[in-house]
Amino acid sequence: MIAIADSASSRLAQPAASQTSLDLSTIPDTLGAKAREAMIDIFRKKDPTAVDRYFAESFIQHDPNITDGLAGMKTFAADVAPSPAADITICRTLVDGDFVLLHSRYDGVGRYGAPAIAFDLFRFKDGKIVEHWGGQEPEAPPNLSGRTQVDGPTEVLDRDKTEANRTLVRTYRETVMVSLRFDRIEEFIEGAHYAQHASKIGDGIARLRDRIASVAKEGGQLFLTPRRFVAEGNFVLVLTEGELPSGPTALYELFRVENGKIVEHWDVLTPIPPRNQWRNSNGPF
Repeated sequence: MIAIADSASSRLAQPAASQTSLDLSTIPDTLGAKAREAMIDIFRKKDPTAVDRYFAESFIQHDPNITDGLAGMKTFAADVAPSPAADITICRTLVDGDFVLLHSRYDGVGRYGAPAIAFDLFRFKDGKIVEHWGGQEPEAPPNLSGRTQVDGPTEVLDRDKTEANRTLVRTYRETVMVSLRFDRIEEFIEGAHYAQHASKIGDGIARLRDRIASVAKEGGQLFLTPRRFVAEGNFVLVLTEGELPSGPTALYELFRVENGKIVEHWDVLTPIPPRNQWRNSNGPF
């Protein structure tokens, strides 16, 4: 059985642009560029001083594996710097108000042990990063349909449809995953052309249904609570708190919408460590 605890999400799972006040003096394209530059300076240029240039004094860290504040980011950057193989490939950038999402591939970073796929969500204020959420998982081989965790379209289109697409994805989750109306899944997903990038699933609705059924069979109940929706144009990210058979998990799921239906999906599922192992007290969401 699958159940999504969505009663609390009306307050928590708000559009990113409405969750904090937007500094109207900043230009969205500039915020996206700053987020990319910050990560490139840390990973590719191996420059720990980038933390002072891009991150605010009041910086809040939500990744439970990194210490809070500037000190934690400086330690992270200093850990990356000695690795000659450290690099980042940024595949997608979304800007939603004062939030910027990066979908990337990390290379040569010792703490991850191997190439990793990552979602990094930043909140900006006065031109600097003041908050960060992040999820990573090891890079996997191509899935059953030959797709990787990062390939596929990258261009943001249909910006005038941002709110309609955010609403579509929210309604999909509420209808199919909360009310368990799997008979209505075709109302939201383009079954004939649904491209799946999750490492354990292939293309199409049938494989999606099979995967959900197998998870339920393995562990019984699956509880998901959507926490944030971040959208720009044809892309919508849902950050979800999950109680999976494997344990507490932060689910970063990116959907691409075309002509009013979901046509593509990427994800990163990050295990949440026990609370006594968190390196900050801010929580992953």
